[in-house]
Amino acid sequence: MSSPTGISLNDYCKALEICAVERGYGYLKHGYNKGSVYSFQLFQNKDDATPCVVWAIHFRHNKKKELYQDDLAKAWKKTAIPKDRFLEVIRSL
Repeated sequence: MSSPTGISLNDYCKALEICAVERGYGYLKHGYNKGSVYSFQLFQNKDDATPCVVWAIHFRHNKKKELYQDDLAKAWKKTAIPKDRFLEVIRSL
């Protein structure tokens, strides 16, 4: 398994919401699954019922709910959000 990043699940979600709006996506839906799994659904338009991108990440079972390196990278690998912009937003939170 990859190493922890020190980035919290809350910061990851906030950064995704900011970047998704900037890229012109309609909206982002996210929530807990089972255990340490958290899922995301990204919709192209505000009135879409079917997501254009779906992915899940894992977080550490600690107070901060830290993300792992591989899961952090899913933000720019699964979406059209540029890596540099996403990391800039998440560092500013």
